[in-house]
Amino acid sequence: MGKVESGTIRPGMKVTVMPTRQKFKVDGVWSEETPLASARPGENVLVKLSGASMEEVQKGFVICTEPACRSVDKLICQIMVMDLPDQARILTAGFTANFHAHCAEEEATVTKIFETTDRKGKVTKGARFANIGQTVICMIELARTVPLEPFDDYPFLGRFTLRTEGKTCAIGVIKKLPPKKE
Repeated sequence: MGKVESGTIRPGMKVTVMPTRQKFKVDGVWSEETPLASARPGENVLVKLSGASMEEVQKGFVICTEPACRSVDKLICQIMVMDLPDQARILTAGFTANFHAHCAEEEATVTKIFETTDRKGKVTKGARFANIGQTVICMIELARTVPLEPFDDYPFLGRFTLRTEGKTCAIGVIKKLPPKKE
């Protein structure tokens, strides 16, 4: 079960499942229990892929047509620090949390802080830490690859939250992905 975010999906299409890059053909598309000739953005659908087992398509995977979306384990993003756990009252490089984007969940570590902006608009380049209420441009490294895109290109694949200890620590948007490897 998933949501169509852009484009259309219809039986007979050739698709790529990211991040595994496996290629399949769409056998059928259903909305609830009604077969559909095609599905458009905003529709929640069930998709049957020919030759795909339950293990090959998991929570957080994205079905794409060519060119497929990117799957990355590093990203440069802008986050708004909302709350922090009691034992870590500042956000620094090395801060770990759970990264939640679309329906993917992954362990994440803030590896570098490039700049912070406080509530008054004062920008600090090369900051070493951030407090609650600040906006931060930083690099995050994920434990495994996740299908993502910059927010400016695909808003749905470019939004995320950082959560730890049952709290939402930060909300953010992806600004830049690493260059594609040829």
